[in-house]
Amino acid sequence: MALEGVTPTLSFPRSESVTSVRIVRGSPADVERVLGAGLRPETPLPLFLRIGFPRPLAVQGTGLAIDDMRHIHFSGAESDGPGDLVLRVAKTGPGYVRFERVSDDSHLRQWMAWEVSEVRWREVSPGRTEVRWTIQFARRLDPAWYFGPWERFAVKQAADYLIVADAEPR
Repeated sequence: MALEGVTPTLSFPRSESVTSVRIVRGSPADVERVLGAGLRPETPLPLFLRIGFPRPLAVQGTGLAIDDMRHIHFSGAESDGPGDLVLRVAKTGPGYVRFERVSDDSHLRQWMAWEVSEVRWREVSPGRTEVRWTIQFARRLDPAWYFGPWERFAVKQAADYLIVADAEPR
């Protein structure tokens, strides 16, 4: 177990996927409008993500059309300064959008490689919409038996946050 991650042959798979699901008040059109307006970084982070993780400070970019961009500026952590995660709308459809990473020079890159965010939404009853946010990433910390569960937990918290900060109508 102590050698896990030292070489590729001694490494567990690094690809991970985490999904969060939440019912929000509002129609699918409301959710789509809010998603198109972009992340609201003033939304409070979950408690776990407030204990030293980089925080989103500002966001540039709106829209849900193919090639629309999001530049999310994060605070730094430890000795690393602030940086940006840049996402591009790669695919859209009714009740669906896929964001793919263009670049990442935020401190997050030391722990994980953010790859894809997929958001799906559908009406479950009048005025109530289910939002499903999936984040695909690659774990960059070893050993997997220790860091894997912590990274999945942190990314699940991030997906929960993204539903509230980027998809929930207010």
